Amino acid sequence: MSDKRSIGIYWLRRVTAVIAGCLTAAGICLAFPSTGVSAETSDKTIEVWVNTPYVVQFGFGSYDIGGLTTSSYRIPLSHTINLGTEKDDWRLNLTGYLGYSHVDFKTELFGPRFSAETDYLFVLPQVELAIPIRKGWTVKPYLAAGVGWYCNGSIEFEGKKELTKDSYGFLYAAGIGNLFEFQIQKTHVSFGSKFGWAEEISLDSPGTMGFATLQNGVEIMHPLGIYINGREFNMAESFTYYYFFPAARFSVPNEPPHKVYDQFEFGVNFGFVEPIKVWILENPRIGASYRFGDGMTGFRLNLGFPF
Repeated sequence: MSDKRSIGIYWLRRVTAVIAGCLTAAGICLAFPSTGVSAETSDKTIEVWVNTPYVVQFGFGSYDIGGLTTSSYRIPLSHTINLGTEKDDWRLNLTGYLGYSHVDFKTELFGPRFSAETDYLFVLPQVELAIPIRKGWTVKPYLAAGVGWYCNGSIEFEGKKELTKDSYGFLYAAGIGNLFEFQIQKTHVSFGSKFGWAEEISLDSPGTMGFATLQNGVEIMHPLGIYINGREFNMAESFTYYYFFPAARFSVPNEPPHKVYDQFEFGVNFGFVEPIKVWILENPRIGASYRFGDGMTGFRLNLGFPF
């Protein structure tokens, strides 16, 4: 935890790793550290790495920082197993996250343009146990483990393009969430929190990357009076606060790493008042959200309250 900040409880999953490759100007020299892309000349070095834990938890969306553009696509496939006969009994929530990210970096720090890019694929199965403590209060410990693959990487400098070696990593995450819910007439109000840790262990070279987070959020859901096939639509507005420790770090060319401690997110999503199942998706919802804080912004697809 930073000595500039202290806070009492945190954790969340963020899956990690980085991009790959290395280049030198005036006679190209290649290396492949698991932490990113670096290039050096006789008088300066540029290093580029991606905070993949942040990328993966970010979900479906895109952000840009310091010439580094990351676009991520994450699809959750879920199934719920009721462990009792009553509606409010314990439940086992099984989720498989299938993800793809593309990372692109460009700079003219050396004069001629230097660029690097890579693709990242991952599979992350997760099991979550929903434990009802009392009416409207559910505790949700979770555990996830999977693998990630960096592929199709390349670097280009002064018109010369080189491919980089594929890399693999083992992903894991663990934590616990709380969800408090209550009804005010037709409005459904939810308060959530989540405390967890996520990390990637490189399978090709020594090194790990991971961090803990605390999330706190509120969602207000209400019916819209709009019907399709007899089913009423509702809309939900949400706000979520994220605290990262140690800070989520992002490389900025020729500067110390950019540190992100606090982020805020506003979102809106739409679904049905009465839960339905579409194919293998339990009660699907869809919307959009905007995240900002500590000099970093991004937009992403919002698939519902994250708690």
